Amino acid sequence: MKFGKIKIMNMEPISITISDAEILDLLSNYKEDKRDLAITKALKIGLIALKDIETVGNVDYVEKEFQKFKADLDKEFISLKDEFQNKLKETDEIIKDKLNRNFDPETGIMQQVLKQYLGEGGKLSDLFDEKNNTSAVSKIKNILSDYFDTDASRVVKLLDPNNPESPLSSFKKEIEERLFAIEKEIKAKESAREATREEAEKGTKKGLEYQNLVFAEVEKIARILGDDCKPTGNETGLLFNSKLGDVVVTINPSQTNSAVLKIVFEAKDKEMSLSGLITELDGAKKNRGSEYAIGVISGNNTLKDAKGLIGSFRDYPKNKTLCILDKETIDPIALEVAYKLARTKLLLGLQAHEQKSESVDIDSINTLIDEIIKKLSDFSTIKGVLTKASGAISNAQTQIENLKLELESMLHELSEKTKPVIKK
Repeated sequence: MKFGKIKIMNMEPISITISDAEILDLLSNYKEDKRDLAITKALKIGLIALKDIETVGNVDYVEKEFQKFKADLDKEFISLKDEFQNKLKETDEIIKDKLNRNFDPETGIMQQVLKQYLGEGGKLSDLFDEKNNTSAVSKIKNILSDYFDTDASRVVKLLDPNNPESPLSSFKKEIEERLFAIEKEIKAKESAREATREEAEKGTKKGLEYQNLVFAEVEKIARILGDDCKPTGNETGLLFNSKLGDVVVTINPSQTNSAVLKIVFEAKDKEMSLSGLITELDGAKKNRGSEYAIGVISGNNTLKDAKGLIGSFRDYPKNKTLCILDKETIDPIALEVAYKLARTKLLLGLQAHEQKSESVDIDSINTLIDEIIKKLSDFSTIKGVLTKASGAISNAQTQIENLKLELESMLHELSEKTKPVIKK
């Protein structure tokens, strides 16, 4: 069967005659107009497969040649290894022979040289003979003995700190002076620290005594009003590691409809600033969970920047009051006024919060509070005048007593002088 021409790119068309019965049988299944296309595809597929088969054959050849080269290389390496080991053994034998010839303890060259120079009667034996006074060893021994052997040796003398000519003597003296100075400084610091500690203990004791006084006076007032009074100066409160607030009063719950209202008192017997005390009062309120804070000071000189300026009583914003409880006269009137006014303000605030203020005449209460504060101021002024007057009267009384004694003495003297003289 003969089919049409097949054109290959860049080549002239060629004619193909197919006589293979199997191929012809397969081609007969295609329509006549499609047989040329089928033959072309079959040729293309066959040629590609043939090319791949030839490539695989080439790869197998390369693999066989590589394995052959590897085997030859392994043989060569084994041969070189054996040769190297043989050479190494030969070299080892040569080195051993050289070492024996030079260092053998019986026949070695080195042993013969040592005997020749250092052996008995050798060329250098005299240098190391300690019995020979001219030998180097004997001379070194004598030098070392001179410097180190006895207590009178040079090194011992140089290292003796008690030897005035020794460098260590001046060093010892300097160290002793420094240690003495340090000891003196330490003793001075210890003395100062001890004095400071004693003063601090006195101040602490003094402060605790005044705290106890304040608590005792507040407790007297609280007992009458039915309030609860507790000393808290040694207890930490709500703030971290804070003991602000020496006395806490909880107002009688029967008057607060069971609401908790607290007044905190801060006692001060040491000199401090007014601003510092106001700050402590704010801290005391927070620390004790109180609504009102009262600072109680031991005298007019306690506040170094406001001496005598606050009188015996002074109100401050945000529920804070200062009052004086003189530790010398212990007159609690100012403390009582501060306590009761703070209590009244808190109760009025509670009633206003609960919208019960219509049952209370707030204006008249505020007027009365103002009058109480004014009367307290007048009281303090008059008391101050009276104290000064009392001092003057006491002084006058002392002078009168002294004059009386003088007059009596003079009268006695006059009486003695007016006695008649008895002549013998």
